[in-house]
Amino acid sequence: MFGFDGDYRRRPVQSLGGASQSCDRDTIIRKAQQERQKRNELRRQNNGAIVLQSYTRSFIHRQRRKRLEREAFDDFLRSHRDRVIEDECLGYLLRRLLFFYTSRESKDGERLIDVCQQIIRQPERLLRNSSKEFIWLYRLKKLLDVCLTQMTLPQTSPAIPLRMLEVFTATSVLERYMEDETRVQAYLKVVFNFLVNHEYFIRLRHLMETKCPPLDGETLHAPSPFADAIFQLMLRPLLLKDEIFGIYEEFCKHILAKPFTDPIRNYVLPALAECADFPFSNLIRILHRLTINPQAEKMQVDSTPASTTSTSSFTDKTPKVESLEIQRSAIFSSYLLNAILILDRKHLDTQNLVSAYIKVVAEISVKILQLPKSTLKLSVVHHQRTDAEESSDDDEDEEEQIRRTQKSNNDLDAGPPSLSSEEQNVLLECVNLLNDSHRVRMLTEQTDTYLADEKVLYALCEICHNLMIYNKQAVFEYKLLYTLAFMPNVVRAIWFTLTTQSSQLGFNAPLSLISKGVVPKQNGVEQTIPLLATFCMLFGRLLPTLHDAEFCDEKLLLAKSLQSSLVAATHIRLMPFSIAEIIQLSKTLKEISLGLVDLAFPETRSNLNEHYRFVLGRSETDDKKMWQQKQVWANLLKVVVFVLNQIHTRDLRLGFCPESHWTVSRLDLPLDRPTDLPLTRGNRTRGIRPFQPIRDFTREDFENGPPMSTKQIRSITILREIPFVVPFNKRVGILQGLVAADKMRVQGNYQAFLQGPSIILKVRRSHLYEDAYDRLRPENEPDLRLKFRVQFISSLGLEEAGIDGGGVFREFLSELIKTAFDPNRGFFMVTTDNKLYPNPDVADLEPDFERHYYFIGRILGKAIYENLLVELPLAEFFLTKLAGKYADVDIHQLASLDPELYKNLLYLKDYEGDVSELNLDFTVASNSLGHTQVIELKPNGQSIPVTTSNRIEYLQLMADYKLNVQIRKHCVAFRRGLSNVLPVEWLYMFSNKELQILISGAEIPIDLDDLKKHCKYGGEYSLEHPSIVLFWSVLESFNDLQRRQLLKFVTSCSRPPLLGFKDLDPPFFIQNAGDMERLPTASTCTNLLKLPPFKTEEQMREKLLYAIQSGVGFELS
Repeated sequence: MFGFDGDYRRRPVQSLGGASQSCDRDTIIRKAQQERQKRNELRRQNNGAIVLQSYTRSFIHRQRRKRLEREAFDDFLRSHRDRVIEDECLGYLLRRLLFFYTSRESKDGERLIDVCQQIIRQPERLLRNSSKEFIWLYRLKKLLDVCLTQMTLPQTSPAIPLRMLEVFTATSVLERYMEDETRVQAYLKVVFNFLVNHEYFIRLRHLMETKCPPLDGETLHAPSPFADAIFQLMLRPLLLKDEIFGIYEEFCKHILAKPFTDPIRNYVLPALAECADFPFSNLIRILHRLTINPQAEKMQVDSTPASTTSTSSFTDKTPKVESLEIQRSAIFSSYLLNAILILDRKHLDTQNLVSAYIKVVAEISVKILQLPKSTLKLSVVHHQRTDAEESSDDDEDEEEQIRRTQKSNNDLDAGPPSLSSEEQNVLLECVNLLNDSHRVRMLTEQTDTYLADEKVLYALCEICHNLMIYNKQAVFEYKLLYTLAFMPNVVRAIWFTLTTQSSQLGFNAPLSLISKGVVPKQNGVEQTIPLLATFCMLFGRLLPTLHDAEFCDEKLLLAKSLQSSLVAATHIRLMPFSIAEIIQLSKTLKEISLGLVDLAFPETRSNLNEHYRFVLGRSETDDKKMWQQKQVWANLLKVVVFVLNQIHTRDLRLGFCPESHWTVSRLDLPLDRPTDLPLTRGNRTRGIRPFQPIRDFTREDFENGPPMSTKQIRSITILREIPFVVPFNKRVGILQGLVAADKMRVQGNYQAFLQGPSIILKVRRSHLYEDAYDRLRPENEPDLRLKFRVQFISSLGLEEAGIDGGGVFREFLSELIKTAFDPNRGFFMVTTDNKLYPNPDVADLEPDFERHYYFIGRILGKAIYENLLVELPLAEFFLTKLAGKYADVDIHQLASLDPELYKNLLYLKDYEGDVSELNLDFTVASNSLGHTQVIELKPNGQSIPVTTSNRIEYLQLMADYKLNVQIRKHCVAFRRGLSNVLPVEWLYMFSNKELQILISGAEIPIDLDDLKKHCKYGGEYSLEHPSIVLFWSVLESFNDLQRRQLLKFVTSCSRPPLLGFKDLDPPFFIQNAGDMERLPTASTCTNLLKLPPFKTEEQMREKLLYAIQSGVGFELS
């Protein structure tokens, strides 16, 4: 019942519990998860608190217990100070000491020393008990470990702990108290195993570094007695009769593989190297096992018990076993390589050891690849180019690579990860040690014994390969490679190892896959590339030292004296292959080089940029491997091409390969449109290098034209590196296409109509060279690619008849070249076979001779540019200088300059008597205009006699002087002038003989059938016209000289076009001249023969001969 209070409205009931909310399913689940997480966190905190409390209680209890034990220990020592401690009491003391000892308590060290003094007085008791019961052996191991810890403490005397280690690890002491040597060895194995597993070598190294007096340099004598004691302790575990893997592993890891401090470098390593007892062979065998199968190696402690009761206590029940794969990278360091090369001084004595040694060094020598190129020292060798103008693409690629190695490691194409300056110095020392004379002799003296082992041969090649990757000139600068290059048995063994591998694996062989442009599997590549690259570099070094008679001799002569120096013995070493083998070898290398070109520039490119690579987690190790792989593949392409070019050059001289041996018909080059090959002037393939990822194109790249396709890049690479695989006629077509495209850019479309920019030139016939030289100076005409308009001035001072539509220009250029190359003018001389080369003494005639050679080079370039053939016989060595990438040529070209001198030098090379009796020195006499001058071939050469040991150097210097030094300025100026008109890179497609054909045409008879097929007729003439029938009948009766005279009369050149008369532009044209009383005339500018309609063959013959032998053209009209 409710009372009425006057408020008739019902008021809402207010709940103090808050507004109610309706929660969905996800909210309820989330709240439950949060509450569960809070409970788990609280439970984790409670468990953590329990663990901390337990640890704290345990620590407090242990400290309390140790304090009680220390008090009991001290009481016991005080009560037995003047009495001899029995075995039971000794055990009591050792148990407590080993329990409470800590290095943080200084008095524990005093207690340790007290016990050690008691033990040292009577060591036989501890040794006897240790040999009977395992617990005593365990106490001894722990005690020695504690002593080693005590020695490392600062401000403590190490004398007593050191004495303990010396006594209880000394074989001489143990043999006095143990029954036989077997028990001694078993005891030492257990003790040293325990100590080594407890940082034995780490602490000994620390002691050597902190307590050894400073050293000024290397020494074999210990700087202090303490240092000598530590050295002996380092050595003792290694002197065990049974090699223990774990001991040597720890020794390498902590003594040899870590950065060297002064005591290690200056004392420990030299002392170990000179120590006769140091087990270097065991060390090499252990490292070799680690290189073969690191997964299977484990640290094992084996014993050979003499009896079950006497030695069972020496068995370590829980040996420490670690995965060596994890430790491998830490062991195989640059410092370990350096240490091995220092320690091997007196230990490379047996065949098996040398084999394992080579394999170990090969495994670690890969560290050399991490050296930056900037660490290479500049050296001068005879094969280096000497002119800045002779820089090639390789130089630019090398400079680009060096720039990239200096970029941050974020760039995928950057160089190897940076090394500290200390490690760089260590690796540089390793390079020098590998090429030490003594070491090279030790390695090469036993080659015959281990060449049959394929694995050893591969390891040897891997060492050479790593040196080659680091230094491009390794085969010239490093004694190891230089020596191996002059060992034909080594070169031959490497090649036949490769071919045997290929024959066994068939189509899946790495060489076969590379030849097809397919990347082999990793395992096959790792073994094939070092073998192939090393073979190519060694054989490429050997080839230039063999003269043609040695090259063709299929008999291998043996060395007369192994004790004589290598340089003195090289003259009796001949080719390692027969001619038939060389033919097959060159065929294989040709296929490999083409496959490498395909691999160097793949069809596809990666679509991952640097950002994505980092997102995908690229590691520094991956960067290192990727960079090294690029270097390896790029170097392989370079050395294969290098040796292939060497063999091809030799074949050009000797012609031992069958016809069409070098050409490859399956090449898919864009020869239908040569302009598709962007070998344009100044083009450097836009920084694209083999085996490098295609970089993103910049705005500047697109301004220079569209990017090149993979097909174009491959074609350019083939034409630059191995052009001889493309038939000569196709290369001529490519050159003509490139020139035509360049003409279009320079001369425009209106040159055929005698319009557009041109060079107008008036020259006197009587002063042709002087007028042309003055008018065509670079200051007056910087670009000779423009069209010429030439007007001749006769000897009477009158302009000759005719308008230059091209024929007068060709006559002018032909006569100018003949005049410039005339030996009577003095700029060129002739060899014994009447071939032209620059006059070495021209400076006496013309002080400013370089400008003249520059001018002559320009006019010869203009002749090639205009496809004008000129009869100009140039010396073979001079052509090689023009067609080759390098300005210098080798001794084999000397025969084309001075055959008599070449013959004499070969006689000196093979001279079997005492060379010094010939009274030669390092000078050469030069006779210029009656004045004789003695020139030294090397500094102070007049006082250096030629002997058996230095005659090879004399031969090289003499040939270099004759072929290169005395005409270097001439050739440089000539090449610069030639490249001013025609890029000299375009001529790299041709050999020296092909360049001669390009200049002068082929020495082949004129093909009348080809001429008749491509001849055109005008007026009433046709092929069936009686006068034309008579004309061809008369030409068939002409000899080759008369036919050439007719061809010169009409075209101004006596030799047929390189690609046949179909390429004669304008075509050979015959037109009716009207009156039969007139002589035949010609317009050489249009290749037009104006032939009267003679009725008889005699009249046709007489008139033609009179016309073509008169030497004039227009004026006959």
